[in-house]
Amino acid sequence: MVGSFRLERLLGRGGMGTVYLAGHPIIGSRVAVKFLHESMSASPDLVGRFYDEARAVNLIGHENIVAIYDLGLLPPSRYYIVMEYLEGSPLSARLRAGRVELRIGIDILLQLADALRVAHERGVIHRDLKPENVFLLHRHGRDHFVKLVDFGVAKLGGRDSSARTAAGALVGTPEYMAPEQCDNRPIDRRTDVYALGVMAYEFATGRLPFVGPSVPQILLAQLRDHPTAPRSLAPDLPQAMEDLILRALAKRPEDRYPDMAAFATALEGVQRSIASAVPHPAAPGAGAPEGTPPEAMVDLLRAGDVVRLRAAEVTRGGLFLCCEAPPPPLLSPVRLRLRDGERAIEISGEVVRHVSAEDAARWRMQPGFAVQLGPLDTAARTAIDALASQRARPPNQATALLKPAPLALAELELRAATGPYALLGCGEDAEFTDVRGRARALRREIEELRSRLPPPDQASRVPALLVQLEAARSLLGSPSERILYDARRGNFRGVAHCVTAGAPVASVEARRRALLAEQPEREAEAQRHRARAQVACKLGNEAAALAEYEAALTADPLDLSLHGAYWEIARKRAGR
Repeated sequence: MVGSFRLERLLGRGGMGTVYLAGHPIIGSRVAVKFLHESMSASPDLVGRFYDEARAVNLIGHENIVAIYDLGLLPPSRYYIVMEYLEGSPLSARLRAGRVELRIGIDILLQLADALRVAHERGVIHRDLKPENVFLLHRHGRDHFVKLVDFGVAKLGGRDSSARTAAGALVGTPEYMAPEQCDNRPIDRRTDVYALGVMAYEFATGRLPFVGPSVPQILLAQLRDHPTAPRSLAPDLPQAMEDLILRALAKRPEDRYPDMAAFATALEGVQRSIASAVPHPAAPGAGAPEGTPPEAMVDLLRAGDVVRLRAAEVTRGGLFLCCEAPPPPLLSPVRLRLRDGERAIEISGEVVRHVSAEDAARWRMQPGFAVQLGPLDTAARTAIDALASQRARPPNQATALLKPAPLALAELELRAATGPYALLGCGEDAEFTDVRGRARALRREIEELRSRLPPPDQASRVPALLVQLEAARSLLGSPSERILYDARRGNFRGVAHCVTAGAPVASVEARRRALLAEQPEREAEAQRHRARAQVACKLGNEAAALAEYEAALTADPLDLSLHGAYWEIARKRAGR
């Protein structure tokens, strides 16, 4: 056991440490545990550098950077870090197969540039960018979602900025090192720009710009030689991409892109030029006005009456229902009915916002009301997701840019009224890095929106929305804060994330006692569902057992014994 995790098997060895796969014995989630080599533990400088990795990643908190959950010491001298387990493959394996398709290569570089931009803003320079430190995962519907790893040699603000350690060891990988690293000059964010330029060259041509039989020869080439023009090796490469690569590979830092934002802007320009050069076949019905999204309908159940309403916004946190008639009173409970195929699913919620006909006309939207939803079981979540997909359509960037600023602000305020998950636009099982990444993106969106709003809104509504955004980020981005919020909502999956992220067992149990003291009926309800789940298990009906355990966990989401039983069955079924 290492902290809350049980080591399972060796994953790999590196220059500073050894990495193991580990599992949480209750939740069942998997993490990677990285140990500093025992021979290095006697050096305060090396131990400090090892823990700098955790400090650096914690400072950044970006979804494209591997998450670090905990750090500690296994007596007598085994220092370790608990981090996100990545089920994917390194970019180096992709490159061994040959050139990377330019469209995919640009997308990978843009993800890396954004992660590094945020790192640089926090005073962190990676210093060892290379394909081996870039993992590609299947996430968010694509096979090349980036996770940047190994900040073990990162430069933190205020620490040594040279390319060598106190012992004289070289920091970095020669093939990807900038000239200033090669001759031990000070480094800055342009050093990482150079390394991304090397990777871009490798994407474009299938080879490195500088190679040699020995490390000194490679370092001399980085200092003195100019790379072969990429288009001479790959004639189909756009001229704009070659220009970008060669500028990133400039010998003098002042001749490169000044930062990752400038590099990304240039890369996006290449991306747009490639997209505009590709002919697109005319879609059926091209030239016709863009149609409205498919209708997503919900039944509002009133005493002896059913009102059919259109859902204009749909998330697991809440809905906005269009309604010309007077809406239910603010803060009143409501019952809604959704359709999932042939099944009718009832859910409950609370009215949290009205949009009058006057406001709707001013904001160019329909009048109606927002409903914040209560805890959802599996069937309700499935029905909500199906409803959301009904009204989904491909994003239209031009339409989004032309949306009136007051309307965009009103939509964000409606999301904020629905709850922190809805405001950030993430699911209730979102990972902490996803929460922080969405909060950053939303802040940029709000700041951009500010400039297009009337002065009174800039002075009052925007600051109020930013306060709500910061509150949502603080609440959902911290395991200690989020766990009780999720528990009160019956969101046991969110609780599981908090436990996996290092919430101590004693702390979880203390919060459970507090929750059950507030609402003692939760424990009895959970026990009823647990008994049914145990009967279902004895009968071999795993699907029924899972459903009953989910109901039990919704009632008592901080019961770790329930989590253990539920996730064991879930893992077993997922493995089939």
